[in-house]
Amino acid sequence: MEEEQLWFAMRDQHRGLSNQYMYEHLASQGFETYTPTVKKRKIVKGHAVIVEKPYIRDLFFIHATLSQVKAIMTPYCHFQFRYRIGVSPATPIVVPGKEMDDFIRVNQNSDSPEFISPDSIPSDVRNRKIRVVGGPLDGVQGMLKTVRGSKFKTLYVELPGIMAVSAVSQFDFIQFED
Repeated sequence: MEEEQLWFAMRDQHRGLSNQYMYEHLASQGFETYTPTVKKRKIVKGHAVIVEKPYIRDLFFIHATLSQVKAIMTPYCHFQFRYRIGVSPATPIVVPGKEMDDFIRVNQNSDSPEFISPDSIPSDVRNRKIRVVGGPLDGVQGMLKTVRGSKFKTLYVELPGIMAVSAVSQFDFIQFED
């Protein structure tokens, strides 16, 4: 029986002197990794340059089987699982594939994604589940916030218990879900 590939939430323990983030190192070894990034302005040799930096320095996700992840973890490796709080025995945080794909697409296709705590999603928005139809976010499921009189809408996609991303956009079509 073959193990299923899952998205595991991981903690990068490299500190400031490291030239490479752990997710970059694992990606160079052939693993699919992802970290939420934001664009920041940086001055390089007197010129302003836009660079992408991790939003949370020690958070990344790896898409692999549990046995693959455990095989690359050694006593001296610089990353570890993130565990669910209040669960016994300790269980690594696993993100469902569809939710992770939606989260990645919203982050990559938005000009200015905003990362927030899942607790900061307004309660009236939680009941407005939608699916985007058409465009670069086709098929993305999330929650919708609208402001009366505005043509722009805010889409929230949540990774339960970890974080959420909100993106302001103008969607052509949306489909409300039950």
